[in-house]
Amino acid sequence: MADQPILRLVRCRPVRGEFDSILRDRIIPDLLRVPGLIGVHAGRHGPDALGERLIASIWESEAAMVDALGTDLETTRFHPEHLDDVIDRSLEVDPLAIAVRAEGSDPERVLRLVRGRVREGELDAYVEDARKGTLQDATTRSGPLALYLAPLPPDRFVTLSVWAEWAAIEASTGAGTDRPAATRHAQRLVEVDVAHYEVVPR
Repeated sequence: MADQPILRLVRCRPVRGEFDSILRDRIIPDLLRVPGLIGVHAGRHGPDALGERLIASIWESEAAMVDALGTDLETTRFHPEHLDDVIDRSLEVDPLAIAVRAEGSDPERVLRLVRGRVREGELDAYVEDARKGTLQDATTRSGPLALYLAPLPPDRFVTLSVWAEWAAIEASTGAGTDRPAATRHAQRLVEVDVAHYEVVPR
């Protein structure tokens, strides 16, 4: 297994409103104790208590992730008793090209999950553009609190970014409630899909 950071995305819908308490009080604290974990972010989407949830964890390597959680969501060794608390479960695991966290203690409020496809032959250039922009944002504290980008060759990518407020998203990407899919480097993109999640409070 390659020794590079890994992004693990779990998407699901809770069957009862208490699931956020389970996330906050059990699942996230226990994850944070696991060796090899770099970070974890949880968000909720939709207007009601049973909307989609996103649990994103970042790992030092695929080996560390597999050792802690196993290879499959349905047979996980990590809190398997809570599988029945959610439906519409999906798991995605991707190696990261960018894993940057800005210094500071601003509270996390919004998760932004972007999936896209770039023009033929431009994936490496898109990743490099994103790397430069993220590092510049980190020095000026004007961008995301964290950004994780996984290229999916030959022409796709997934990006998870963490934000302190909507105003920062608007200033950095041009996105807003009227244009949620706006993003940087749009000239390289053929298609883009964006979802925003309210961070589940710790």
